[in-house]
Amino acid sequence: MSPLNWYRKMQRRSQRRATLDALCSEAARDAEAALRWLDERLARGERAEIEAFFEEIPDPFALPVAAYAELIERSYRAELFEAGLRLAAAWRRSDPESARPLNQAARLHSLAGRFEQAHELHRLALALPSDAAESHYQLGCTLLRENRNLEAEAAFREALARDPRLAKAHTNLGFSLDRRGERDEAILHFRRAIQLDPHNAMGHLNLGALYGERGDYEQAIHLFRKTVELAPDGLEGRMSLGLALANCSRYGEAIGEFEGVLGLRPQHADARFHIALCHSRLGAHRKALAELERADAKDPRVRFYLGLCYVNLGEYAKALPCFQQVLELHPDDARSHYYLGIIYDQLGQAEAARQSYRQAEALGHRAGVARAVGA
Repeated sequence: MSPLNWYRKMQRRSQRRATLDALCSEAARDAEAALRWLDERLARGERAEIEAFFEEIPDPFALPVAAYAELIERSYRAELFEAGLRLAAAWRRSDPESARPLNQAARLHSLAGRFEQAHELHRLALALPSDAAESHYQLGCTLLRENRNLEAEAAFREALARDPRLAKAHTNLGFSLDRRGERDEAILHFRRAIQLDPHNAMGHLNLGALYGERGDYEQAIHLFRKTVELAPDGLEGRMSLGLALANCSRYGEAIGEFEGVLGLRPQHADARFHIALCHSRLGAHRKALAELERADAKDPRVRFYLGLCYVNLGEYAKALPCFQQVLELHPDDARSHYYLGIIYDQLGQAEAARQSYRQAEALGHRAGVARAVGA
């Protein structure tokens, strides 16, 4: 190792230790600065540095209660579940009468798919008198992950009976109700969630999705904009806003949101596909082609719209293999048969065109019926 690399390694280690010392400080400002240090590295994807930080926390190690909760939350965001469980165990040793460390450990096991261990910890947490609403809420979350929706709803309702102002319980109860098609009641709970907690991004997102499903895109757009404002680094909010704008034919605005998704995750295939689709709807077929050529070539949607762009540009020979590739994967796609008919027509292959139009007709494509009759 070169002297410069050794120096940088020691400097990073010193920063990690200073961060840990700050978390133990009684000064709130020091703890906030330490958490910002962690959040910056999470945002930059510096997983190795975050992992090293958690590995260097000695055991046993006494932390303020607030620090345990904050560190466990960061371990969850970094998907370092074992580090979070180690902290939860230390927290439980320092405060054996509290249900909070049990709930945190149960949550981590649940997120890792270890439901049996999670339920054992839920049982222990529910046996304690403290934090009963949170204990029922966390049980509901585990049941929801297991797709045990009715049991999850019962747990969320129990949490709300103990604390009617627990906004996140309204959010997840609404989510479970939506899963079962109980959308009117789900909307009531999402509305209540954002009334209780105006900063609840998931409540805004889920309520917006329900309005979008009902075709009320203006209301959905308003809620998705709020979601993005509350969680600017969240992908779901930006994608949902872009899709709602596109459904209102506001393609230029939609492109801006999809580009925002690519700014957060450059390899996001769906965002790139929808940018291309919006350009195509605006008649900018060359721009659409440029995006589609950078998208996932194996995606049949990409092949279809590549072909459609070439048709719109009059480049029929280039369009032909695109639709043929779609039909290799989806032989019953009526639209692809119809566009093949158009392409064969333009290429002077009349019999192949008639066959494609008839196939489109057989699969229910109305324009294919007219073309087949006229052929």
